[in-house]
Amino acid sequence: MTDNSLSEKIVSKMYDSDWFSQWLGIERVKVEDGSCILRMVIRKEMLNGFAIAHGGITYSLADSALAFASNSHGRMSVSVETGISHTVSLKEGDVITAVAEEMSLTNKIGIYHVTIKNQEDKIVALFKGTIYRTSKEWEIQGNTVTDKRIDTDLRNGEKGTSDNNIDEKDNEVLELDNYRNYETEKVTIFGHEKNSDAKGDKESVKNDKLIYPELSYKIIGSAFEVFNNVGSSHKESIYQKALFEIFQNNKLKIEQQVYAPVEMRNKIVGKNYFDFLVEDKIVVEIKSADKFSKSHYNQLLNYLIVSKLKLGLLISFGRDEVKYKRVLNIDLLNKEKRIS
Repeated sequence: MTDNSLSEKIVSKMYDSDWFSQWLGIERVKVEDGSCILRMVIRKEMLNGFAIAHGGITYSLADSALAFASNSHGRMSVSVETGISHTVSLKEGDVITAVAEEMSLTNKIGIYHVTIKNQEDKIVALFKGTIYRTSKEWEIQGNTVTDKRIDTDLRNGEKGTSDNNIDEKDNEVLELDNYRNYETEKVTIFGHEKNSDAKGDKESVKNDKLIYPELSYKIIGSAFEVFNNVGSSHKESIYQKALFEIFQNNKLKIEQQVYAPVEMRNKIVGKNYFDFLVEDKIVVEIKSADKFSKSHYNQLLNYLIVSKLKLGLLISFGRDEVKYKRVLNIDLLNKEKRIS
């Protein structure tokens, strides 16, 4: 990698002082503003008692990717929360590649997703990281590196959002966990386009608490485990059966084909059944497609409303990858905040 851009120069400066990343043998493949690609080889001294790579190795690679991607804008940034799901074990000689992508960025907070794959292009780990952006800027060759996004944030206010709408930025703050799923993903939650009637509605959904983060990670990790084992191009029913088996192996409490009636004036006018209810908390809906549609989102949102649950996971098994999206029942969350 040639250090031509400012982001590459920043990462190069960080790497020169990062002795642990050097010991890991990390190779910088590509660095851009808000993203980076790193590669390394699993060595014998990285194996645990089971002769597979220690979990801390993939975590360390992902953590380095998070550090490089989040600092590439020019502001010194540090992690405040991280999490990882391991889906495939690694052995000596395996080559793994970490791709860090920026999910969202405000004046103070950044959210990143790191996907780690092996030489067979199988996903071996998923990493999520939240960083805090300090006010200190990197200096490269005597020049301060400036971040144009900062000026935009400050002109529009720290979040740059309207006070009358519960919009995408509000959802970023609520979740600190908006996963961008490659080219088809949008950081959007359908069903809350309406204006807020109460002055405090916007603030009512702003908080730093994730909604069922650990359980969400287990469910998503289970989906990747299914994909790595059965592959692509199957019917939804096959993925549902396979995911049911993985859920059971992972000792999750699950219900299948959960009844969700459609009511009008206290009368049932229709019947729906969603795929899974996990731990009585999260609705999971499975699709076998390469792209999500708005109807997929609306369907899951309706299930959440009928079931009076906060969070749903939309999971799609495509030809090349698994995609997923968290969907929030915004009205219920607002109601709970006002009551509390």
